[in-house]
Amino acid sequence: MAKEGYLNLLLNAKPTAGDSKAMMNARRKFLAAGYYEQLSNAVNLKISQAIAAQADAHAIVDIGCGEGYYLSRFQTQHPSEKLQYFGLDISKLGIKMAAKKSPQIQWLVANFAHLPFMDHSADVILSMFAEYSVAEMNRICSDQGIIILVRAGDNHLIELKNVIYPEIHEKERLDSIKPFPNFKVERQEVTFKTTITNNEDLMSLLLMTPHYWKIKSEGLDNLKKLKSLTVTVSIEIDYISRNNSNQI
Repeated sequence: MAKEGYLNLLLNAKPTAGDSKAMMNARRKFLAAGYYEQLSNAVNLKISQAIAAQADAHAIVDIGCGEGYYLSRFQTQHPSEKLQYFGLDISKLGIKMAAKKSPQIQWLVANFAHLPFMDHSADVILSMFAEYSVAEMNRICSDQGIIILVRAGDNHLIELKNVIYPEIHEKERLDSIKPFPNFKVERQEVTFKTTITNNEDLMSLLLMTPHYWKIKSEGLDNLKKLKSLTVTVSIEIDYISRNNSNQI
């Protein structure tokens, strides 16, 4: 156990694994400003429903938790003595940030491809815009457990894309239902507008997204000129449960 209060299960990993310090700081600053609270509220409602649907839920696991914003916010709003909260990420820096902010949660530096949990031990599994292993989620999900996958919708941040790209090309998307053939999926689409009120927060938003790796100098210059921007937040929440609680 590190002195900061987290457990590092990837001692041989590169110190720079996961998002960079600049990206983590940008994410923390942007989310703390409240731009995605409506998104967090929608996810928290689904987590609450998942807990209520189970007679004896005891463990929540957030895979790819980053600096811990979403899990910390849920735990603060829904404290419970019977529930254990686990957040894991490959980024040691992100987990350090999470542990400092929310020491009541168990934070782990770990790889999503090798989850450090026993079979059927997790009652709610959350993945927010993060990579995940279908096999590992399947393995640790309890018989009555719920998996909640959150990903960007087709029009997510479309206004930002219009600023930074000369043209937008639609790409074929992989459907998150397909990897879970023995599960049933309920999908909810959440869409709302939020206004980014200053350029610093716009740059933080860029650093949070995959667009940071794709943007060209012209697009970056366009973004730097803006003082504010109203963007569409469009997400899909998949609420996934087993078709048959006795089958894997």
